[in-house]
This record gives sequence, structure tokens and C-alpha cells, in this order.
Amino acid sequence: RDLSNNNLSGSIPPEVANLSKLETWHFNNNQLSGPFPNESSPLRNLQSLWMFDNYIEGLFPEFIANFTNLTDLRIYGMKLQGPIPKQFSNLINLKYLDLRSNNLSGQLQLLLPYKSSRYLYAGDNDFSGRLPAEFVQPSLALDISYNPFINGLLPNNPTDRKLSLNYIGTAIDTSRAINSENLTLLNCLHMKECNRKYYTNAITSFAVNCGGKQTIYSDPLPITFDDDTTDLGAAGFHVNTSMQWVVSHVGSDPFRESPRFVNTSQVILGTDMPELYQTARTSRSALWYYIVGLSTGKYTVQLFFAEIVIEKPGKRLFNIDIQDRNIKTDFDITKEAGGFRRPTNITYEVTVVNSVLKIHLHWNGRGTCCIPYEGAYGPLVSAIRVFRPESPNNSPPPARPVSAPSNDDKRRGVVAGIAALCIAAAVISSSVVYLWWKWVALVKHPNA
Repeated sequence: RDLSNNNLSGSIPPEVANLSKLETWHFNNNQLSGPFPNESSPLRNLQSLWMFDNYIEGLFPEFIANFTNLTDLRIYGMKLQGPIPKQFSNLINLKYLDLRSNNLSGQLQLLLPYKSSRYLYAGDNDFSGRLPAEFVQPSLALDISYNPFINGLLPNNPTDRKLSLNYIGTAIDTSRAINSENLTLLNCLHMKECNRKYYTNAITSFAVNCGGKQTIYSDPLPITFDDDTTDLGAAGFHVNTSMQWVVSHVGSDPFRESPRFVNTSQVILGTDMPELYQTARTSRSALWYYIVGLSTGKYTVQLFFAEIVIEKPGKRLFNIDIQDRNIKTDFDITKEAGGFRRPTNITYEVTVVNSVLKIHLHWNGRGTCCIPYEGAYGPLVSAIRVFRPESPNNSPPPARPVSAPSNDDKRRGVVAGIAALCIAAAVISSSVVYLWWKWVALVKHPNA
């Protein structure tokens, strides 16, 4: 039963318990509130439960542990609190578990994955305890980022083991696992103050070609957009120590292995630099970009987009946050750009006071999911640029409109037309006066 995206409000009625044969229940992206009804416990045949993007609050519902046939559980982005019940270990068939962005607490050990587990996303909560060794395995995509009370050790050389693991913002000791330059840069991402000792240089500008190779644009001085082609798997991050930035990603479609990069060979119209929009980084759930070492002050953030995957009737919608402040909800690239494979830019002014700029793009469950293929959804970004507003070289690669003319263009056309008519009228009037004067002269002096 799919009740998602229906603007449903109020509390969940207890009568749902009567649907004992229900196997799929998706009521995400509504306006439901209040606690989850305890009467729901008889839904023992349930295999897929989605309840994200609502206003449901209260303690984590213990009766979910009775849904032993569950394979897909997504209850992220709400106000659920408290520890995970011990009975949660009954869910031995879970393949996809997403509990991100709640206020959940308790021992991480209670989420111990089973042989069937493939995706375990528990970031942005208050889980605690040591990272169990069973969590660190190549077959499991694990997100425990921004759980400041999780500690423990990473195995040696996690990159060599091809792990999909995101642990940014935890207290895990990574000294054995990554080099010192990466470690000191990561320390800045979960501190209120990022001391100068944690980065090499204080910077005032940044540019990256998301999902593409290094690109240089001259306007009139050269701007270098960094390479961003590291595959982050289903959960992971990459640290660029030379240019002092980090990209982090969480999300994968359980039904289809979806690309983390997309590109097109088709020409992007309406821009002086089409190659910047021909590649993009994408995610089924969330992308973060962190720029580290920015000097204190005001900055202009420019985000570059072109939809190069989803054509009508499909629709990609996602949210954009900068410095933890939402600036766009249900952002639709195609609508903003005026069409498919058209460029559009967002410009936002921000003040940096702690040396770190955070850009967060995340899917909110809206839009289409399967056009032109399953897993075609989630945030997509072509490039990012950050600079001081007073910089002499601060104009972006322009995204010119190529569809309907703007109101300003229309007004300029009207003014030009009126001016032309006035000139023509003046010429005609002058001609008429001259001919009349000649006729009068001939009448008065016929022999002249």
C-alpha cells in the first residue's frame, strides 16, 4: 500500500492493525504527526516500511521488532527518540535499514547487521559505544557519521579492503587507517572551532567540477575547477588535502546499482562552458561538500546544475542546505533551467566564521524514482564555486537563457520597436510637409 506524497495529516489511525496481510506500507512524504500507534504490532507480514519525511515523534516503536519479515525499513528524518529496543535483533531479514537524522540513542551494537544486511545508515543520531568489528565488512554499506559518542578503532588500510564506510563526525580513532594530512583535515569537520593548525593554508576561493575531471575556465583570469571523480561507493568520503575540501556521500538504491557519476556527450546550450555541465556527481540520498580553511568573512557560493539524466515525464526533486540552513526545497533543475540539458546556477551569500563551509544536497523522497531507469532520483550537482564577493574575478561561467525571452528582453524589444516607429513617422511627416510646400509653391508660381 503506497500512501506516499499525499499531504496526509493527523495521526496514524489504529485501524491499520486490521491490515494483517499488508506486505508493503509506504506513507513517507506526508504531514502525519504524533506517535506511531501501538496497535500496529499485528502487521507481521510487512516486508517494506517507509515512514520518512513526516512529523512523527516519540520513542522508537518497540513493536517494529515484531515485523520479522521486514527487509526494507526507512524511518529517517523525523523526531524519534530513545534507544533501539533489544528485540530489534529479531529483524534478521533486514537488507536495507535507514535511521538517519533522528534523535536515537543507545548502543550501536543493537543494530548489529546480519548476513543479509547490505545497507545500514544510522548517521546524525546519538548512538554510542565502540564500533563493532562485525560492522566493518566489504559487503555492508555503513553510515555512522555525526554520532559523536561512537568510538573505537578502524581496521588497518580500510581503502584496500574496499569498504563503504562513512564515519565523519565520530570519535573513532583513525590514526592507524588514514594518513595524518587526511586526519587533521577531518578533525575540522566536527569542531565548533577549526584551529589553524588543522589545515595548511588559509584560502579565500574554491571550485570543483563535480563528477568530472579538472577544468580551467578563463573569465578573464583562469579559474581551476578541481577533479572530483573518486567513487565513494554506497557510503563514503574523499579528502582532497592539497585543495582542502572533502566530499561525503550516503545512499544507494537496493533494487539497482545506480551510478555515482553521470555524463553526457550532448552539447549543453546557453553557456560559455558547456563541458562544466556535461558531468555531475549524484546520490540516491545525500551529498556533502566541505571546504576547509576559509578565512573569516563573507563569501558567494555558486552551485551549477544541468539535468542530463531525467527527461519528462520524470522529475528530480531535492533539497539544498548551506551552513545547515535550507535554501531550496523540492529544487527542480529542469524547471529552473527551462528544459532538459539546460544550465542553471544558484547564487547564495554566506558568512564563514569557523573556517569550514558546508554544502548539503539531499533527497526528500519526492519526485519520480524510475525514469529513465530504477534509481534515477536524488541530488545532482555539476560544479561548485566559492569566492569573496569583492574578488576582481568573481563572475561565474554564465548560464544564458535559451528558451523564452525574459521580461527585460521583451521590454527592450518593445522600446526598440516604438523608437523605430517614431523615427519612421518623423520621416513620413517630413516628406508630407515637403511635398505640400512644393505643391503650394507651384500653385502660386505656375511659370516658376
